[in-house]
Amino acid sequence: MSSLNTRLKAFGFGKRKSTASIQGPPPTNQQQPVYGISAAPPQIPQQFPSPSPHPTPPPGQQQPLQPHPPPPSQTPQLQTLHQQPPLGPPQQPPQQPPPQPSPADLQGPLPPVPPPTSASPPAAHIGAPISTTSPVPGQPSSAFTPPPVGALQQPQQQQQQQQPPPFGLTPLGIQQPVIMNPNVPGAPRPPSYTAGYPPAGAPVPGGPPRAPPSQMAGGPPPINTGAPVPGYPPQMQIPGGPPAMGGPPGYNGAPQPQGYAQVPPQPQPVAAGYGRPAAEVEGSSRSKAQLIVGIDFGTTFSGVAFAFATNNEAKEDIITEWPGAGSYTKQKIPTVLYYDQYQKVVGWGPDIADALAPTGYPKAGVQKVEWFKLQLMLSGNTYIDPINLPPLPPGKSEIDVAADYLFKLRQAMRAALQKTLGEVFNREERNIRYYLTVPAIWNDAGKAATRAAAIQAGFLRDENDNRLTLVSEPEAAALFCSKTGLLKLKVHDALLIVDCGGGTVDLIAYEVEEENPFTVAECTAGSGDSCGSTALNRNFSNILRTKIRKMKLPDGSKMAGRVYAKCIMDFENRIKADFRNNGQKWAVDVGIEAEFPEAGIEEGYMTFTNEEILQCFEPVVNRILELVRNQIIAIQAQNRTLQNILVVGGFGASEFLFQQIKLHVPPQFQSKVVRPMDSVAAIVKGAVTAGITERIITHRIARRHYLMATLQPFKEGYHPEAYRVPSLDGKDRCKFTRQIFVQKGQKVKIGEPVKVSFFRQVAPGATLMYEDILYACDDDVCPEYTKDPRIKEVVTLTSDLSRKNLEKDFERMDTPQGTFYRVYFDIYLTLDGSEFSAELVCQGEVMGRCRARFR
Repeated sequence: MSSLNTRLKAFGFGKRKSTASIQGPPPTNQQQPVYGISAAPPQIPQQFPSPSPHPTPPPGQQQPLQPHPPPPSQTPQLQTLHQQPPLGPPQQPPQQPPPQPSPADLQGPLPPVPPPTSASPPAAHIGAPISTTSPVPGQPSSAFTPPPVGALQQPQQQQQQQQPPPFGLTPLGIQQPVIMNPNVPGAPRPPSYTAGYPPAGAPVPGGPPRAPPSQMAGGPPPINTGAPVPGYPPQMQIPGGPPAMGGPPGYNGAPQPQGYAQVPPQPQPVAAGYGRPAAEVEGSSRSKAQLIVGIDFGTTFSGVAFAFATNNEAKEDIITEWPGAGSYTKQKIPTVLYYDQYQKVVGWGPDIADALAPTGYPKAGVQKVEWFKLQLMLSGNTYIDPINLPPLPPGKSEIDVAADYLFKLRQAMRAALQKTLGEVFNREERNIRYYLTVPAIWNDAGKAATRAAAIQAGFLRDENDNRLTLVSEPEAAALFCSKTGLLKLKVHDALLIVDCGGGTVDLIAYEVEEENPFTVAECTAGSGDSCGSTALNRNFSNILRTKIRKMKLPDGSKMAGRVYAKCIMDFENRIKADFRNNGQKWAVDVGIEAEFPEAGIEEGYMTFTNEEILQCFEPVVNRILELVRNQIIAIQAQNRTLQNILVVGGFGASEFLFQQIKLHVPPQFQSKVVRPMDSVAAIVKGAVTAGITERIITHRIARRHYLMATLQPFKEGYHPEAYRVPSLDGKDRCKFTRQIFVQKGQKVKIGEPVKVSFFRQVAPGATLMYEDILYACDDDVCPEYTKDPRIKEVVTLTSDLSRKNLEKDFERMDTPQGTFYRVYFDIYLTLDGSEFSAELVCQGEVMGRCRARFR
């Protein structure tokens, strides 16, 4: 603890000794911080070309910025790992006032301070565009020529393909953000912060139009921990025991979940306020057993596993007894719901007898709902193409439906654990830690919607409960396989995870950093697409409907419904897993005596040819092969040795898919394509492993640029005239200029938040509550202005400084244009794991979490 406090003190965090704003070192040659951005780094010539069509004025023609006066009193300076340039002497404001501005406060983030190291390129001038023109790891190379789309090879037709020569990539021109150690528990939250977003039962707002798969260069960034900080509120007893089993809000009249309790204002030093992210609190050595539950919430099938974790060692057990399954045990159960006309759940998973008529179709007034997990993913996701999904019940959002299913899953899980563990479960239930898997390509909105559904389903007492951690599915697979001994990897070897699930396929490449303990880092940007096994079902359904139409039965025929239901069930349970493209015909018992030779029905069986089934697989498998090829090219571009291609997931159990991956990778990698014996259960077991062992991933690769809008000094002839705005200090600024603080392709260390500094000129009497939008861009070179359609809004952050006193706590500035106050604060963003979080710090004091509203 002493070393931790020493490190935090090095950042300048501690008890507040003065109400004055924090300033930098003694004045030397420093530019003035401008309206919306921080004190600038020293002027260094720009090294990278600007993405703007307007030429950037040479440094010699830029107007020098004036330093700003220091505050009357100094507090211990807020230092960073890299010393900021010193501030300059005070200057008088200009005498000629511009047009009188509105008294509204203006805003913008401060640019991050680059580290003074020769490995990083120099920072750009204030107001100059930032350009990233270096190649990005993961870009396709012409060295590896893929087979033509649609041409699936047979084993006897294996083509010899030349290995692409490794090549290097020049590093990106990345400004390194200021980082901070977060490993101190117990952050207080401002009293105005509520955990009401998204409200119970409300869907996450939709996002902008989605890019087609052909434009999908990667996926959303791996994000970490939006869960509340452990230990908050201090010495606060959580009332009651485990959540009531009355159902999620809106389900049979159960109450809505409660938000954060109101906390009286109490200043607290940063050193006592920062807590470890939820994804990082697990894994330290335990002297006491703890019940860990892993949940693989899948698009088509879901599973649950559990273990007692003691000193990082345990054996995962999978729940195989489910209601409605009888004596037939299943590791995974269907992700499906049946609603009656009153929106009451009458069937779920394997327990659907009361929802179906003898024909196998839902009873009159009963609606079958499936693939609803994809609805969560489509909440604001720009990476997945909209697909034809079954409609949701009237009045139900995607979060409501997911919560209904997770509630039923939780009921069955509790019954199974009580049967297996008895009194031990009753004693440990309130302390269970849940690890819920999500696709790696999901964006922040999809992850937030998943967490909201889990809370609504009763897994947590409220949003203040941090016992739920989201884990990416490829990471769970890597954790599971690292324990099985399947992987024989050395330091700097690369491992490619190909996670083929029901709705999505995720690919992530890891590089081994250490063998003991086993740790890895992402070495390429992950990729994926909505080309899971549900795409096979859609293709098969189209072929089946064509055959049924040839029966020429009247609309609404029970015979047609019976044939359709039996064929779909047989395809899901047998044909999809056993198909090998070996010329075999597939006969399905449809239970009718009439014969329809034109529809392929004879003697009560409908027959499907090998070519018909191949039509279901071809477009889906070809897309997966394309993703695999691109990842191999990206790994070779990093000069890494690819030792294993690990195929996991429910769809990964398909023998046809597995063989096609082996046949279509370069010859030298064909023997490296492996699949664990229990590939279907690899994800859910890996989720449990995530709660037992220390997290093995140390770094991730950012899949997008992350940026915010700033106000920069207006440059005549360079900035658009429409973007000119006045400011309270009498100088014109340019709005909508972007400031990148995480570059696409940048390696981001797990557990180290990115610091974004803000500066506002605030008129007397103005509010101390601010909203700032976090943007993202998927292009390799980010446009210069946030109004560009290629830049997308990700989340709106609300910063509450109402505990501060504007007149007493901030520096007052008297100018010919009037009086205003300089308000400085910082937001520490966690962007490196499975969830998103933002902590607000002002004058070295933790103010709490920013409220995040995803776009």
